[in-house]
Amino acid sequence: MNPRLDPIIVKPQSSIRETMQRIDEATHIDPAPPHGIALIMEDEKLLGIATDGDLRRAILSGKNLDDPIDDIIVKNPLSITAHPRASVMLAELHEKMKEKGASITKFHQILVRDAEGNLVDVVTPFELWRLSDIKIKTVAVVGLGYVGLTLALTLNEMGIKVVGVDVNDEVLKTLERGEPHFYEKGLKALLKKHIHKNLIVKNHFSEHESDIYIICVGTPVDDKGGVNDEYLKTAIQEAARVLKPHDLIILRSTVPIGTCRNTVIPLLEKESGLSAEKDFFVAFAPERTVEGKALEELRTLPQVIGGLNKQSLDECSQLFQMFVSTIVPVDSLEEAEAVKLLNNTFRDVSFAFANEVSRVCDGFGLNAKEVIRAANEGYTRNPIPMPSPGVGGACLVKDPYLYAASATTGGYDAMLPKVARDINESMIEFVCNKVDAFVNEHQIDPATAKLFLAGMAFKGTPETSDIRHSTSVDILDHLKKSYQNITIYDPVTHDEELMTLGVAVCADPAEGCTDADCVLMLNNHPSFRDWDIYSLGQSMHTPGFLFDPWGSFSKEQTNEIEGMTYAGL
Repeated sequence: MNPRLDPIIVKPQSSIRETMQRIDEATHIDPAPPHGIALIMEDEKLLGIATDGDLRRAILSGKNLDDPIDDIIVKNPLSITAHPRASVMLAELHEKMKEKGASITKFHQILVRDAEGNLVDVVTPFELWRLSDIKIKTVAVVGLGYVGLTLALTLNEMGIKVVGVDVNDEVLKTLERGEPHFYEKGLKALLKKHIHKNLIVKNHFSEHESDIYIICVGTPVDDKGGVNDEYLKTAIQEAARVLKPHDLIILRSTVPIGTCRNTVIPLLEKESGLSAEKDFFVAFAPERTVEGKALEELRTLPQVIGGLNKQSLDECSQLFQMFVSTIVPVDSLEEAEAVKLLNNTFRDVSFAFANEVSRVCDGFGLNAKEVIRAANEGYTRNPIPMPSPGVGGACLVKDPYLYAASATTGGYDAMLPKVARDINESMIEFVCNKVDAFVNEHQIDPATAKLFLAGMAFKGTPETSDIRHSTSVDILDHLKKSYQNITIYDPVTHDEELMTLGVAVCADPAEGCTDADCVLMLNNHPSFRDWDIYSLGQSMHTPGFLFDPWGSFSKEQTNEIEGMTYAGL
């Protein structure tokens, strides 16, 4: 039986006066028990109920306040059978109302019994309706980064109230001003539309405020590929402290296989005192959007969902079906956890193959992009991606390690992800060696050589301002060991953030290229293709080196620039 019922329990020999006092005192308790009702019990058995209306009618009919409550109790009150899904209980209630020919508004409190007939809880029809209708539930999104904030605003667009929780007070202050702390096309307009309305941001949970908790905190890995789940554990513990029956916990964070069942659920049960399956729902719904297109892909990508049980799967699916047309249900939490790891690990491995191709082709003086383009032409069986100066971003640099960690737990040493990571990380030194080779060949003094690095975000298409785990930053850090005169530029990332990288920041490509010995175009931002490369190239020192790994230009375009050495991948 729900402990919240304890304050309204009275014995059959209690007086009407004592019962009235018990009902009145219950209104001052937090969290409040069901109001306007007393449960008459003896030896843990429910004998009946008495409502404040029953008490008033008894007094008006001449009953004395000191008469025992047992004289006026309702011995066969309306009750429904407990079920994990509130919608099932609400349907049973409607059926019973039909049988009685009564309106549901006639009954303010409904008894909930288990299969053996024992009292479990007392609820109002409104509580059942609220628990069964996803549209009027409040969602707490925990972690307001690239994953959490875009999801929160997408839910806002569906009319759902969201409480955004984040421990970073600076992020919260920025959001409260209607300013996103990262770039995503269309994000700022949505934030201004919903902040302080459908979206409330804060640094803590409040009791009874939310019905669904979506965990979007990061799960970083250390230098050895070990998983740091402290952020996740903290978020789960804090959510568990305010968890109530019928709530839904959805994990969105990328985690090793088995995390939900072996870490998350035990923590939820320990901190909340509730039982999974019986009292609350748990689902895993991997986030698979790409930064820069998250708002678009949240509505278009199929949503994979795994639940602790069917009820958990159904509850989670009901939420995502509000804005996603395709739900892909899987048989377990573990299958859903594996999906995200497979998606990102496969991408990293395929990129590693392309990067290894570029290393092989470089040894023969071949243009890897042209070789790959020819291999792909009309040959749909195995499209090979183009090489790049390394593979970065918060997901691709860590998810292969999470995949490998999961494999180890399952008794297998996964080799491909680790080899792929090594290949992709080796591209940093490969790029820097090209700069060193040019400088050495032309006897340029590294102490005075000017290097210009354009595109510091981890990718340029789709646009993002994210420099976390950016290979451009890795290349910069490597070059800083030998070169002192380095200038950087990014068309999206704010200058304040670029300045944290410890080198000069320029306002535009013209400033960066002027008198530069080496220009490195390190991501694929579409604006780079609009550069007047002839004029910019002429403003560089002669001889000059242009490294264009993404193919924004062609060697033929730069052949007209006197003294220009052009290189790609």
